[in-house]
Amino acid sequence: MTTLVAPVTDTTRTLLDRRLLLVTGKGGTGKTTYASALALIARAKGKRVLLVELDSQRPALTPVFGVEPGYQPIEVLDGLDVCNLTWEHALQQFIEGVVPAGRVASLVLQNKLVYRFLDFTPGSQEIVTLSALTEHVRPKNGRHRYDLVIADLPATGHAFSLLDITRSALGLFRSGPVRERATEMRAMITAPTTQLVLVALPEEMVVNETIETTRKVRSALAPLRVPLVVLTRAPPPSLTDAEKTVLGKLLAEPTAGRAREVSEAGRWEAELEQSTADSLTRLREELQVPVLVLPVLARGEGALRVVGQLTSALARTSSVPVDLRGGACRSTSSSSARG
Repeated sequence: MTTLVAPVTDTTRTLLDRRLLLVTGKGGTGKTTYASALALIARAKGKRVLLVELDSQRPALTPVFGVEPGYQPIEVLDGLDVCNLTWEHALQQFIEGVVPAGRVASLVLQNKLVYRFLDFTPGSQEIVTLSALTEHVRPKNGRHRYDLVIADLPATGHAFSLLDITRSALGLFRSGPVRERATEMRAMITAPTTQLVLVALPEEMVVNETIETTRKVRSALAPLRVPLVVLTRAPPPSLTDAEKTVLGKLLAEPTAGRAREVSEAGRWEAELEQSTADSLTRLREELQVPVLVLPVLARGEGALRVVGQLTSALARTSSVPVDLRGGACRSTSSSSARG
């Protein structure tokens, strides 16, 4: 029987020591839930946290915190801000940053053909959106506004293109403000204080995409830190080898009714456990990266409740005392005091 053991404590602590966390994964893996839980854990440790979505047309953070994040950060809990870096607002900020004359920048922004041209220019939206993220990460007047920025990126394919656009921009522009901006963004992505987190499910297609994305990151985005893989909805082993043998015999018999339902439920559980064990083995052996295994959470209880369950699961193994009463995550010790 494969034991699902992951260095949860060390991994969580290491992540919280970063300045920027880039969270992505195949659609439906629970990356927003995990990003939100990390934000709550960091907040419980007394950090000032910004949780960011990138140009989301239907912000996934809305059902979690009950507010629709705008372009400017808004505080949803004490110590936790959220925002959605929408394309048009990010473009305005980008143009004003690269065009030195304010009047010229205003004329550019008023020209609808500029928007149409940029809409169809490959990579333009990625550069502009990533530039907006940089504004929240880099210090201003020698100080960081946030201790930790967590970016809930798009699904893996788009996320890789978003991060890799800096390499393309540096190849296209030999000088000028765009190259300067791309250089700054590349430095942010590859900084020692930045880490990529890939969220996966114990399913073959998802694991395949996770492995492929990790290899692409290593090839094109070095020295971006080797990503951490988070395996969600992973049930711990519950069936012994003897129980599996008994289950196999029951399934081989021509039973019906409640007995058959119980046998089929047992088979489903056994297959899910085996899929989890196989996924964990593949991820660890093929990627040689830490794999954080997280449990199956109750569904249908509301987004914030599910995030709270995951936060609690992380907190139990990371020595971060938190209080989840009322759906909020608050530190229950003096460690929450910000200096």
